[in-house]
Amino acid sequence: MLKKSVSLVLITLSLASVASCGKKVAERPVDTVQPATTGAVTTTGNKSATGTGMAVVPAGVTFNTDLQQELSSGKNQNNEKFTIKVKNGSVGKYPALKDATIEGHVENVTKAARGKKALMNLSFDGIKLKNGDVLPIDAALVNTKVESKTKGQFLKNTGIILGGTIAGNFIGNKAKFKNGKLAGAAAATAFVLSSPGGEVVLKKGTDLQLKLKSNFNPN
Repeated sequence: MLKKSVSLVLITLSLASVASCGKKVAERPVDTVQPATTGAVTTTGNKSATGTGMAVVPAGVTFNTDLQQELSSGKNQNNEKFTIKVKNGSVGKYPALKDATIEGHVENVTKAARGKKALMNLSFDGIKLKNGDVLPIDAALVNTKVESKTKGQFLKNTGIILGGTIAGNFIGNKAKFKNGKLAGAAAATAFVLSSPGGEVVLKKGTDLQLKLKSNFNPN
């Protein structure tokens, strides 16, 4: 009788233990993966959805700039530098270009002479952003107003006279580029300004319209 009682007690304890384990399993919370809604950052290319990074400016975007000093085939020498300032009103939805300046230099400067047209090539070396970062930029000169100076008179042309494009030489300081980025395509092309008569002149304040040939990534 005692043996049966002990057996019944053991069976009861075993069942209680099983029930207790079953209860713990049932009460254990199920892990679920919830989408993060606060502070989430999703990226598309180099653009941060939270706005912490600047959007990549795609190839094909055009914007206008102001020349900060006069350039003339009659006065300037090869490799002399020039600066153009981006017009904020032309950057649209791309704030990376706001308050930016582009540095460049002139090449193949040729004075007007008998039987020789005046020439002056513009080459872009890099773009300096508002925060001080300097990056390479691959942009084409689309349009500007060129003037020809003949006998002291400026003859206004309706638009740029492009004599063609040639390979440009980079003369900037590559060490100053952000994150070690070099000016590969940034100065791959020089844009030729020519005049049918007299010197080629770009006055201070002249508008130069540029078009990105490659994506510009400010990050």
